[in-house]
Amino acid sequence: MIKSLIYNLPPLDKNRPPLSGAIIANVCAKQGHDCSTVDLQFELDQFLHTQCCDVSFFDDVFYEQSAGFSNEQIQFLEKFIHQHLDTIANSKFDYIFVSLFSYLAQQFGQIFLPILRKHTTAKIVIGGAGLIYTSNVGNLLSFGEKLKQQNVIDEFITGEAEQSIPMYLTVGQGPGIGNYNFKQIDNLDDQPWPDYTHYNLGNYNYLGLQELAIIGSRGCVRSCTFCDVAKLSPKYRYRSGQNIADEIIHHYETHGITRFYFADSLVNGSFKNFDAMCNALARYKFEQPISWSGQYIVRSKQSTPKDHFDMLQKSGCDTLFIGLESGSDRVRKELGKPFTNDDTEYYLENFDQNKIKVLLLMFTGYVSESEQDHAETIGMFKRWQKFVASGTIQGIETLNILSILPGTPLEQMAVNNNYLFLSNHKNDVNLRSWVDPTNPNYDFLARVSRHMDLMEEAIKYKWPLWNGALAMQLYEQAVQEFVNSPMKYKTLKTISIAASK
Repeated sequence: MIKSLIYNLPPLDKNRPPLSGAIIANVCAKQGHDCSTVDLQFELDQFLHTQCCDVSFFDDVFYEQSAGFSNEQIQFLEKFIHQHLDTIANSKFDYIFVSLFSYLAQQFGQIFLPILRKHTTAKIVIGGAGLIYTSNVGNLLSFGEKLKQQNVIDEFITGEAEQSIPMYLTVGQGPGIGNYNFKQIDNLDDQPWPDYTHYNLGNYNYLGLQELAIIGSRGCVRSCTFCDVAKLSPKYRYRSGQNIADEIIHHYETHGITRFYFADSLVNGSFKNFDAMCNALARYKFEQPISWSGQYIVRSKQSTPKDHFDMLQKSGCDTLFIGLESGSDRVRKELGKPFTNDDTEYYLENFDQNKIKVLLLMFTGYVSESEQDHAETIGMFKRWQKFVASGTIQGIETLNILSILPGTPLEQMAVNNNYLFLSNHKNDVNLRSWVDPTNPNYDFLARVSRHMDLMEEAIKYKWPLWNGALAMQLYEQAVQEFVNSPMKYKTLKTISIAASK
């Protein structure tokens, strides 16, 4: 029998087993493979514990405050990787599939994959959303193309695993096999569910309970300027509500899981199918109540009746992550989210009445943010403090200052307007340290200052800060590395030219 090993690379959510690994395992099993899985994030955390090393040792890279690992970190990772590979030295695999959840995993992959290549004769195939993060600038080789050219991997795959992996295993070529011309799956209801039996679910818990990830849709109904989802998944598609509910019921009956997290860009992107899922879950007679959480979009209050919120509560909705992004209606509309603060307050009032918790996702420093916009965001903390007091607002994401990501509309704007980016002594660039030459005073330090204003106001009105201490640590580190040294600026065009040489 053909044997396959599936790796998931850090950084990953530590609270849940990897969704992509569970999907790939089921896809390969349906091709007749004997599958094994390894969550390298879990393995790395265990190794850190044995070395009496703090779990935050790699946070500066995994949270994108530093452009690369230090020599000390590299030595540590190499020790971990060799020790791990020794544990599988006697196992012979035909294929090793390596999943990169995000572009941040490329840093780990650059160290892990060359060492893996020396330890195995298996065909090494990499894939995942982390490969799609390719700049719009220049004609650079992608991460997968570089590794293939260097013979570190045998192939890279883009697109959706349910379609691209069987194609690779059967014919070895086609859309998404060694290229970026992948085709999207139209009917998501026909695709196999993730098989979590390949993981020890006892290794994971979220707030003391086991939780599994669900994907009900792919892509997004919005096209926000700062977001790269449209490049990863250009066409928005969704599963039927009943199909999603059936998967949740399957995991409940198979594993006894009662907590679920939707990994969708937006759980309610298709209102019709979202409504059908909620109603199906509300009707099912669970012996143990289930709960679910996910990313949710605010729409106009005119389009959302009050009975919608009652349905959410009856379906098991526990916590919703809402991309508020800014307290300014103008900024929010400009970046691609045309709901208002009044719309948001209507939602918060109804969440409050139905005991549904929310966590607001925000970032500081949109490219056109004015002092007035900043003041309006500051005013949000007092206005909605009552929802913090009631427990409806559980917290606010404090980690983000706007980063101009590869493959986003903002990146192209930065190229067209010759935005400058700070680089450090190693010529690494921090994508949060941009400055528009036409507005030079609105630089990285100015945005850090605004970020501090927001955090101080949140603390004043007792808003819980999600990752607040970590945010302070990482931004202080970024300021020291990229600002408190001789400042060197680069444009994205010059970065592109240098990288291609």
